[in-house]
Amino acid sequence: MEDTQAGTAGAVIRPISERRHLLGDLRLSYIAGTGPGDVQNKLLSGALDVASMGPIGAAVSLAAGADVLIFSTSLANHVRWLVPENSPYRRIEDLRGKQIATPPKNSDAYRSTQLACAVGGIDFERDYHAHPGAVLAGLSLFERGDVDAIVTIEPNATRLVAKGARQLTTVTDLWRHGSGSDSDLLLNGQGAKRSWVKRNERTAAALAELRLRAHQYIHDRPGILAELHQYYGIPATEKKAIALLPERLVGIYPTEWAEASFTSMRDQLRVAAKVGLIKAVPDKTVYRNLG
Repeated sequence: MEDTQAGTAGAVIRPISERRHLLGDLRLSYIAGTGPGDVQNKLLSGALDVASMGPIGAAVSLAAGADVLIFSTSLANHVRWLVPENSPYRRIEDLRGKQIATPPKNSDAYRSTQLACAVGGIDFERDYHAHPGAVLAGLSLFERGDVDAIVTIEPNATRLVAKGARQLTTVTDLWRHGSGSDSDLLLNGQGAKRSWVKRNERTAAALAELRLRAHQYIHDRPGILAELHQYYGIPATEKKAIALLPERLVGIYPTEWAEASFTSMRDQLRVAAKVGLIKAVPDKTVYRNLG
């Protein structure tokens, strides 16, 4: 399964699971990805049995002939819009026509950004000059001043804020404002080929339970996020960023895989079809609760 690389929000799940003896009888073999978008490609190619997958990504995959099923929670949306400290821009509307560093186009982060803009009447790819690419490449563009803003994920957003960058908004806030919903926006869950889940239902259910237990541990002890700062790729010298981790990141680890999660995915797919990000809402449900 996916071994989330250092510097991403999911990187703390493995050490928490192993140190707190949450694995039970699971025997997992990990394969690292290189960032958003890459693990989805590895899942579709068969290099991974299980990897993070968002509802729009699952719908796109299904339309292309890859039947992916999301069977567990993973992360709430943690995509942020940031500008330099001295930037004159105060709203994302002010950035129309400007240069924006973004995650890869096939990532859940990029797709959710398009979606959240669309419900507010903004065509992300038409209204901005996006520079999609690896997360670290986007950070380099931003820190060199080659772009006017960055759309990025945690914990990179927290590191930038700690260094003085100004957060304009989040994708979740854009979604809530445009859709009228007050619920959290799910970024992705754990996904696998539907055939794999059918053959390995007990293992999939155990993985889903493991994830929820790890997330609950984080909510019970949010200070663990600061303790595990090195897994986020944050060195001990970045004390301000480390101090911000519990406050800024605890909410991105959902503690339920239930109707609220499914409503979020249904709403995302409905809006994605309406604004043309996908051709249609899939006939097959792309998520499942294994109980």
